[in-house]
Amino acid sequence: MELNAAGGYNQRLRSLFERCGYRRYKMSKFEEYDLYASNRSFLPSTKVLTFTDTDGKLLALKPDVTLSIIRSFRGDGLEKLYYHENVYRESEVGFREIEQAGLECIGAVDEYCVCEVLSLAAKSLGELNRPAELDVSHLGILRELLKNSGIDEPSIKTAVLLFGEKNSDGLQEFLKRSGASEDCAEAAVKLSKLDCTASDAPKALGEILSGLVSWERLQLFCDTCEFLGREFPNTVRVDFSTVGDLDYYSGIIFRGYVEGVPQSVLSGGQYDELAARLRKNARAIGFAVYLDLLKPLFIEAQEYDSDALLIYSDDLDPDEIHRCAEELRSSGKSVLVMKNEPENLKFKEVYLAKKGGAKRVG
Repeated sequence: MELNAAGGYNQRLRSLFERCGYRRYKMSKFEEYDLYASNRSFLPSTKVLTFTDTDGKLLALKPDVTLSIIRSFRGDGLEKLYYHENVYRESEVGFREIEQAGLECIGAVDEYCVCEVLSLAAKSLGELNRPAELDVSHLGILRELLKNSGIDEPSIKTAVLLFGEKNSDGLQEFLKRSGASEDCAEAAVKLSKLDCTASDAPKALGEILSGLVSWERLQLFCDTCEFLGREFPNTVRVDFSTVGDLDYYSGIIFRGYVEGVPQSVLSGGQYDELAARLRKNARAIGFAVYLDLLKPLFIEAQEYDSDALLIYSDDLDPDEIHRCAEELRSSGKSVLVMKNEPENLKFKEVYLAKKGGAKRVG
């Protein structure tokens, strides 16, 4: 059934995260509204479902998990957490309960942590067992390049939006009107067109950005790209149209796509600016997998509703029926027990329950 396929994927994610030492983070459905009100632009929608508690405090049905994790950080060391939660967000047909899983690494995050999180993001896509792609870029590099071009902060944010739209011609015209330096503007336009494998990225980035941004920052990103290229040569691409809000994201940012779903099913990045806004002296990186968007894949992947159907008659007592069912289940089969064969359901095998055991009839 659909739930079996989805549950199997959820379990594989949990095992993947726990093997790397990430601990389960659990939270309430409700959070204080102030947390979301002061960070609205970080949320996918500015609308939040609220209600007044019995003590007069304004609470909200949680629209996000990352904000809660960062706020709960103690402020020292390094925490590696994963979650499987439902969030509540506005959609075209009103508010919806949305299932998502993900992880956060917060605190003394170093370059290994960044590589580990990106690796887990790529592996999370790999657990879907179909063609997938993880697109990666670096907002810190992009911001520095645009700042070095001489344009002001509002213009930087507009330019980033044009990157996200893959509007190279519009970007070129905008930077010219904004008085950007010629060399930085030319590099920005080239960067907006870059879409290559992680393995090819270091050479391409060096040719575009050499001397225009911090060598150390560029080298760290190139090292990360080389790691991703070795580990996931057919999955990870570098594409600077992958952008986010500069008020929150400070470094690497990424989105994941899978064949059969027309939008990103995974998104994440480095949230250092968000941690700073919440008065945490910490670096942070994480991602979320949008499980609701994957449901069509789980339905499509499930050819049968159950491995076996066990049909019983009135002349058998419950103990005998149960023994037949458990005998089949002991071999790893999922077994639906019914008195009559149901319509519109598909089974690999059909059995009749007998006193001497289950007999296959289909």
